[in-house]
Amino acid sequence: MSADERTRALADRLARVEWLDDDQRAPSRARLMSEYLRRSALWAQRLDAARLWPFFDIAQLVDPGTRADPELVGEVYAQVAERGANHLDRRLCEYALHFAALAEPGSELPDPFAPLIELFERGGQFQQEAGLIYFGPMGVKLGSMADHLAAEPVAGTDPAALDALDAAWQARREEMRRRVRAGRPQRDG
Repeated sequence: MSADERTRALADRLARVEWLDDDQRAPSRARLMSEYLRRSALWAQRLDAARLWPFFDIAQLVDPGTRADPELVGEVYAQVAERGANHLDRRLCEYALHFAALAEPGSELPDPFAPLIELFERGGQFQQEAGLIYFGPMGVKLGSMADHLAAEPVAGTDPAALDALDAAWQARREEMRRRVRAGRPQRDG
């Protein structure tokens, strides 16, 4: 697949994202964010860009002369903004498009944006506050770049494993709700 085809395919995926903070899939989204943070740390280390970590334009550092088509970037930026993406999410979409436009990233490192795009597809945006990245009621500790460099690749990021993770969490939540309801006195009338 050519760089143009990869960029267009990514633009199409981003155009379909529902930019809601879907807490039904919070566990899988947290897992994907952990993997993004690890990959982003690897790229920041390789590119001597620790000061920019975790959310930065990796392609700009790999090859400043290669950028996604500005018209396509503008189109995607407008589409995701209209659908509810926040400022950081819009910037990350732009960075991912530029990365997809690279003919060859020049590294054996994994695509840093792949887990982030999957995260968006599983429920849209996230919030960052006080050293945590939130997905509804669940959060991932941002920590330091060194923490993520030392981390093992996150296992279980295929769709079936992510769905199973979310289903198990939903079952636990429902069981807790059932127990709370069972412990409440019933009202007459």
